Amino acid sequence: MSKCDKEAIIEKAIELGRLLANSDILNDLREAEIAFLNDEEAQFLLEDIKKLKKNGDKNEASDLRQKLLKLDSYKRLLEAQETSKKLIEEIHGILNYYINGSLPKCDVNSCANCSRHCIK
Repeated sequence: MSKCDKEAIIEKAIELGRLLANSDILNDLREAEIAFLNDEEAQFLLEDIKKLKKNGDKNEASDLRQKLLKLDSYKRLLEAQETSKKLIEEIHGILNYYINGSLPKCDVNSCANCSRHCIK
C-alpha cells in the first residue's frame, strides 16, 4: 500500500467519523442518554436494581426491571441504541463486503434492502 493510499483511507475514515458524529441517529442517541440520565425515577430504579442484585434478590430486581422498561426515557434510550447499532452493523457489513467479498447477514432484512449485493 502506498503512502497515498493509506492517507486516502485515513481521510475517508475521518470523513465517515465526522458524518456519524453529526448524524441524526447519533444525535438522537446522545439526547436519549441525557434524558435517561436526567430521569430521577429511572436512576432510582437503576440504583435499587443494582443493590438488589448485589444482595441476591433477583425476583425483586426483576420486578423493578419491568418498571424500568415501562419508562419513556428508557424505551427511548433502548430504541436509539438499537437504531445506532443497526447503522454501525450496516457500515461494518459494507466494509466487510468490499474487504472480504461477503456480507454476514445479506438478505432482504439487512443493508436497508439496498439490493446492491443481496439476492432477493
